[in-house]
Amino acid sequence: SDGFMPEVYGDTITVERCISMRSGGFNGYKLLDQNGKEQSRRKADLDAMLDQLNIQVENPVAVLDQEEAKKFLTGKAEDKYAFFTKATELERLDRCYANINDNIMEQNDVKQRAREGIQGAIDNTRQLQREWEQFQEIDRLEVDLQRCRADGSWAVYQEMQEKLDVDMREATKFSRSLEKRRAELINYEGKLNVTDDEEIAFKNQLEELTEEARAAAEAKRKLEQDLKIAENPIKAKERDMKILRTEIKNSQKKLSSARRRLDQARDDILESQGNAAEEERTRTRKIAETETDLARAKERVAPLKEQVYKLLREYEDLEGPKNTAEEAHNGTERQLNAVKNKIRSLQSEAGGGNKSLAMFGPKCGPLYELVQRNLRRFKGPVAGPVGMYLKIVNGKEKYAKIAEFAIGNGNLDRFIVTNQDDLNFMERLRREVGCGHRDCSLYKISPRSTQEKYNTPAPPNGVETVTSVVSVDNAMVFNFLVDSCKIDESALADSKEDSEDKLLNKEGNGKRSIRGKVKKVFCLPSGDFWQVNKGLLNITSNDRPLKQTIGVDRSAAIDSAKHELKAIQKELDRNEREVKAIKDQSKRAKVEWNQR
Repeated sequence: SDGFMPEVYGDTITVERCISMRSGGFNGYKLLDQNGKEQSRRKADLDAMLDQLNIQVENPVAVLDQEEAKKFLTGKAEDKYAFFTKATELERLDRCYANINDNIMEQNDVKQRAREGIQGAIDNTRQLQREWEQFQEIDRLEVDLQRCRADGSWAVYQEMQEKLDVDMREATKFSRSLEKRRAELINYEGKLNVTDDEEIAFKNQLEELTEEARAAAEAKRKLEQDLKIAENPIKAKERDMKILRTEIKNSQKKLSSARRRLDQARDDILESQGNAAEEERTRTRKIAETETDLARAKERVAPLKEQVYKLLREYEDLEGPKNTAEEAHNGTERQLNAVKNKIRSLQSEAGGGNKSLAMFGPKCGPLYELVQRNLRRFKGPVAGPVGMYLKIVNGKEKYAKIAEFAIGNGNLDRFIVTNQDDLNFMERLRREVGCGHRDCSLYKISPRSTQEKYNTPAPPNGVETVTSVVSVDNAMVFNFLVDSCKIDESALADSKEDSEDKLLNKEGNGKRSIRGKVKKVFCLPSGDFWQVNKGLLNITSNDRPLKQTIGVDRSAAIDSAKHELKAIQKELDRNEREVKAIKDQSKRAKVEWNQR
């Protein structure tokens, strides 16, 4: 059961090595079954059999040829160690491990490049997701607003309809009572034995009462018309509703007064049978008193009504400024959010922060944090990684990739120290975070180079150099780039032809030279560069793709946006105070109006 393909080869397998002396003959291995019949010539089948049966043909322990035996018996210690590693398969495992480690590093680089490539899409997707959720919330709020408006309209309509029904029932009741009272008066007139003068007085009084009843009916009709008008838009209904309430109250008072006068007239008529003359004087006096009271009531009601209308107009006049102030406040808020988004966008373009250190190398972030926690243990200043101190000058973004190529990607993750003790301590920190020999390399600079930047010459007219394209805010880093990367001698150009026209000197003896202090010229778009060596022009083509990890210097734009943000914030605060003051004033006017 442990054999290699027993159903094909049987119990035994024979391996036959064929060497042909004729051209075109077979040279290779044959696998024969237990009957000596050929089953395969594939090298893969042979390797699979050796691997399954653990047959190590090249292992000197399994097959010790003459050469290996000689090395084992008479060889040096290195040869015997090589024999040992080969016999124990340590050599094969070491090669396997090295290949796996190289593959892992290559995959990590691919993963990092892919992650950098899709980071912008991820951020954009998240932003779009947030905006979509905000739009969804706005849609839900709009649906709720429409439903609330409809509910409010129907509520006002229902309230008006109920009041109209109550008023109609009251008016019908009053009409029936009036007809009844008229019939009773006619009946009483027939029964009374009075003089012509008294009859004329009673008729006059009846006509007055009838006129008042007609006035009450007219008031009722007017109320019905006003209630129909109340079915206009919601705001107009709210204002008319307040007026109607006041008028209904006045009408109810008039109706109550008319009812009392009718009752009083009936009582007077009944009592007039005893003493008509005395009752006439009493009636006249009461009528005069009633008219006086009515006139005084009208005098008191007129100013109150005028004051109520005045308060209503004040309240309505405040609605316009309140809405205007709220719109201004909302507009300022939108402007404030736009400036905040602009600042975040500029900060994202500029880079910076511990999170962006991973662009310069996978170990830059952990090593930087470890250095920050141990700053007191350094004897001199320390800077790094170099890339975090570099920014592309605003307006020169097109040279960013070739400027980074001129600096060299391997220099962006470096850390810089000023003495040997700090160098040794940094080596310990590198081992703690697991840095490889290529990760976060170190550079020791002279302590004098930490004070101020080197005085580098300005580039030739019409030519950019790395020093004019890249802004460096740390003297140690700037001086390191000058010493190690020669950034002051590296020019950047739009094209090879343009650079040769501006920088290349052609002398009479056929030799070439470069103007100024420039030693090397990098050209867009692919990063090809040329230099002059011993009078000869050497051009080097770059086949590797360029990349940009250095952020753009947006500090001026960010400062300007921050100042704008402060001004808008002040305006927003002022708008909030104005809205609050107008709302308070509107609330007071509404309260006074309702109280009246």
